[in-house]
Amino acid sequence: MLSRLLRLVLLCLALAGAAPLALAQPLPVRIGYQTGDINVLLMYAANAKLFEAQQLAVTLVPFPAGPAMLPALAASEIDLAWMGEFPAVTGYSNGMPIEILMVERLDATNVRLAVNPAAGIQSLADLKGKRIAASVGSTSHNHLLHALKQAGLRQEDVTIVNLAPANMPPAYLAGQVDAALTWEPNIGLIEQEGARTLATTRSLGMITGGIWVSRQAFTREQPETVQRFLKAWRLAQQAYQGAPREVRQYEAARVKQSGDAFDALIARQTAQHPGFEAQLTAEVLGAPGQELDARFVRHLRGIGDFLLAEKRIQALPADWRGLINTRPLQQFLAEPPR
Repeated sequence: MLSRLLRLVLLCLALAGAAPLALAQPLPVRIGYQTGDINVLLMYAANAKLFEAQQLAVTLVPFPAGPAMLPALAASEIDLAWMGEFPAVTGYSNGMPIEILMVERLDATNVRLAVNPAAGIQSLADLKGKRIAASVGSTSHNHLLHALKQAGLRQEDVTIVNLAPANMPPAYLAGQVDAALTWEPNIGLIEQEGARTLATTRSLGMITGGIWVSRQAFTREQPETVQRFLKAWRLAQQAYQGAPREVRQYEAARVKQSGDAFDALIARQTAQHPGFEAQLTAEVLGAPGQELDARFVRHLRGIGDFLLAEKRIQALPADWRGLINTRPLQQFLAEPPR
């Protein structure tokens, strides 16, 4: 009898502790994401209702690419954004009050240069005089300049055909370009048509990936929402480690690929999803107070140099530290939300 009573008391206490979260009004958050990229964890978190479990009312807002999210962030139409590094650096350099909360994904081979074998391109030096599809001002453009530099070539030695990633496969099929430099899923579609991979992020000695960007005002005014988002994301990361095929199914469905085909796509990316603890290391965003020395932050500063040289921005940021905010992560690790 006493044992049953004790169990009943413990159950009531547990329910009482859970009641505030269960009965609370869901906190709204609008998340922008790129439809032209691969976003396994976001699609899983949304479809497996991880956000709902944290009492978040999430609205996913699709955008064709990262730069299109900048006006939405500026107008406070979205709160968080999954994007590449280039639009984030562009927006911050142009005075937008945005900040990077974490590096969601690091890719070694997601961005690739694929060439038409019929164009006679056997090495990077053979790119001279060729028509190459790239998205000007983006990571594909930056990768191309690195590839040309390795071959002793300049931008003027090739014809850059400025295309959005989704327009590159049809341009390749139509014979309008001799090579293309972009990321999954579109680079994979080009390779399926017989294009040969000539270079990758890793072979060029570079890094790239996807990041979570927030409006600074949102981070400061809605700290509880950010913590709940981090809890959901932590659970998504853990699920991916334990059951990758199950987690991938939602993004595979979005990009209309079978499970096997999508697994192959993921393998081609050679992607890592840094955990929260890894975010605060020298390889990613750095320990508190040491962000400027971290590898990924040095990478961001290199992007700034590229954008300035290409006249995509007018000046470099006066203080790069304002672009990085790992305080929410630090808070989460010190005291995870219940």
